[in-house]
Amino acid sequence: MQNEIIAVLTVLIPSLTTIITNMETKKENRMHNAKQSIFQLILEDHVRVSEGKLPENYQEVCKEYDIYTKNDGNSYVKTKVEDYNKWYEKIKKVGK
Repeated sequence: MQNEIIAVLTVLIPSLTTIITNMETKKENRMHNAKQSIFQLILEDHVRVSEGKLPENYQEVCKEYDIYTKNDGNSYVKTKVEDYNKWYEKIKKVGK
């Protein structure tokens, strides 16, 4: 019986470690991908406005920001998104 318990623990502990590590890696990847998307979308909107066009990525920025925060994103991106939201509101008022 003792040998069976040792055998189960020998298999179980590395397996659980692998599963937990994999989950954390996926979480970090989702956060990183969302962060990169946010910055790209914000840049695209700034370029559009500099070309005399209206920004078009607001909803997508919000969606990616939700993904970012659900995966433990930090305050740096939060600050950038808040700045973008203020900028977007100014552009929207000018466009009316």
